[in-house]
Amino acid sequence: MSEPPATAGIEEICRKVLTKTLRLRRGENVIVEAWTHMLPWANAFVLEARRLGIRPTVIYEDEATYWRSVEELAPADIGRMPDPELGAIAKADGYIFLWGPEDLPRRRALPADQSKLLTAYNSRWYQAAEKAHLRGCRIELGRATAAAARVYGVSAAAWQENLLEASQVDMEPLAKDGARLAAALRKGTRLHVTHANGTDLELRLARRTPVIDDGIVDGQDVRSGNNMTSFPGGAVYVSLDEKFASGVVRSNRASYPASGTLAGGRWTFAEHHLTEHQYESGGERFDAEFEKSVVGKDRPGFLSVGLNPKIRVAPGLEDFERGTILIGVGGNTAFGGKNRVGFQSWLGIAGAHLELDGKTIVADGEIL
Repeated sequence: MSEPPATAGIEEICRKVLTKTLRLRRGENVIVEAWTHMLPWANAFVLEARRLGIRPTVIYEDEATYWRSVEELAPADIGRMPDPELGAIAKADGYIFLWGPEDLPRRRALPADQSKLLTAYNSRWYQAAEKAHLRGCRIELGRATAAAARVYGVSAAAWQENLLEASQVDMEPLAKDGARLAAALRKGTRLHVTHANGTDLELRLARRTPVIDDGIVDGQDVRSGNNMTSFPGGAVYVSLDEKFASGVVRSNRASYPASGTLAGGRWTFAEHHLTEHQYESGGERFDAEFEKSVVGKDRPGFLSVGLNPKIRVAPGLEDFERGTILIGVGGNTAFGGKNRVGFQSWLGIAGAHLELDGKTIVADGEIL
């Protein structure tokens, strides 16, 4: 993705991120972090920011230099966050992250200890961002690279085009749908997910606050510490009662964890934990991660409902497809849950039926 696609929508996307997603105004400051493959996009954001009277600063990471550093230097020296960047965060109002490196699968394939050191700056970055009340977003187009497409077995061009279409959706109606769903899930207790494909699963909620990723960072998001969103958005997530699950769930959407595509999944829950799991393809990837994990890997983790009507071929955003319900097992602390296990996996069901305390809130994939 060396250049932004030649379409009039690029300026609109940049303007939308700056003014609608991040709510930036004239005279405010935005940091744009970019890797080599997304540098033309960074330039587009800089130009549009200047047009709007917003002051941009670019943080750039060269792909080739990064990989040479990984090969030749100590990981701890690469994963240390520079003090000037902390200072920039403290002074900034907005932050745009253009995903990298381009060969993200290569970094994910590194040994766990090395990878942990290379990304050790993460917690410090988020702490600084929260303290500064920074409004930030990750531009998902940066993940739709040829290297990642090969891992997932999809067309990079189709993936990029789908994200461009989804990026042009009006986020305000999505945010309203998300708020309505979140309010219901916050107060509810009993969930029932069904589909004509044989899915029939009962779950419970634990009165935890749902997380909304709607492509907008507003004042409430900043106050709650949910100050980073994805663009395009969105989905609503809620952690499940880790001690209740009964029934069967069958996917009709692929899942795209870092290791590769999982398709045709079927899970059975009995005595409130995952007792059987089969896949039409990719099951060996699930098995490898599942078997090496510890207590809690088989417990219900989270449920999400997608909001974006244009998402369809988007690895990593399969939870954003409108009306699609994801059921997750394992770790759920990111959504306010209590299960801290490192393992997490999920199945997606499009066109499903979701009842909350006997009331239908998603009917055959349509959000009510």
